[in-house]
Amino acid sequence: MPVALREKRCFPRVRLKTPLLYKIRGLPQANNALCEDISLGGISFINNGFMAPSTLVSLAVSVLSRTLRPTARIAWSQPLPHSDRYRVGVEFLELDLGEKNYLSDYIDMQRHTI
Repeated sequence: MPVALREKRCFPRVRLKTPLLYKIRGLPQANNALCEDISLGGISFINNGFMAPSTLVSLAVSVLSRTLRPTARIAWSQPLPHSDRYRVGVEFLELDLGEKNYLSDYIDMQRHTI
């Protein structure tokens, strides 16, 4: 009998293919990446290099007509097969209440779209 895998995610995710900007705390330059998906708890994106877990970052990601600017922490970073790029998982630490409500509405809308 197959073993059922337990879902660890606290929030439903929706695909969101859009560019994002991130800045590692304490470093002056901002970097570009490609968002893969988003939830109320975090985001995953494709990056050109490894990012150490627990690294603090400031994000800017466009969701429809609004740019969200959460503060976040790198949760994991995994190499993509046959590539020198990484898929990075980020946990939101700070997200403005208005942005959180906007994101919640966006996720609900995407989950109920046929």
